Amino acid sequence: MEVHHTDTYGACQRPEVISIRYGMDVVAHSKDRLGPEDWTKVALAAIAEQGAANVSIERLARELGATKGSFYWHFKDRPALIAAALDRWERDYTDRIIERLGEIGDPRERFRALLESAFVDHPGVLIDANLLAAADDPLIGPVLERVARKRLAFVDRIFAELNAPGGSDRALLAFSAYVGLAQLRRTAPSLTPKGKRSKTYVDHAIAWLLDDQR
Repeated sequence: MEVHHTDTYGACQRPEVISIRYGMDVVAHSKDRLGPEDWTKVALAAIAEQGAANVSIERLARELGATKGSFYWHFKDRPALIAAALDRWERDYTDRIIERLGEIGDPRERFRALLESAFVDHPGVLIDANLLAAADDPLIGPVLERVARKRLAFVDRIFAELNAPGGSDRALLAFSAYVGLAQLRRTAPSLTPKGKRSKTYVDHAIAWLLDDQR
């Protein structure tokens, strides 16, 4: 199973293949030099594939061609690995993305890039949806809430820049649409707009949420 790590919500840039097959992509060095980042990469790949329940120390060690002793050299236990993987997810798919999207000067184009990202096949969308399914997990739930607050604040700032009436409510509606699309891609992917329809969806969302009829 392979997924691509990207720096933006939009088109894939500088993809980094994440694989849970030892000896191919995820580990560029020998198994005796595995570091914590190698374990968090394969943990995120497992989450993207089938959710947090799919993270098994034995399975990941087998896929990496490592021993469980290698794992325990870096992590106390499975919850510690999950926590580290969540930290990486938050950093790569929220903090870095907000930073990069923030470089787009036009708030309308920034908003468009954010919406378009919901239709891009990168692991962030799959990880988001699978983590949401485990929101009642005491380890995952607080991280999801913190990330949601960061993301909503970013969208809220876009609407504030546009001086849109009821900006905070519109921001919440836009963020809810993004979360809903992520869940739809997980539960009923055939219903998710594709191709030209996805562009039309984004165009309509921008027009409706920004009262932008240009």
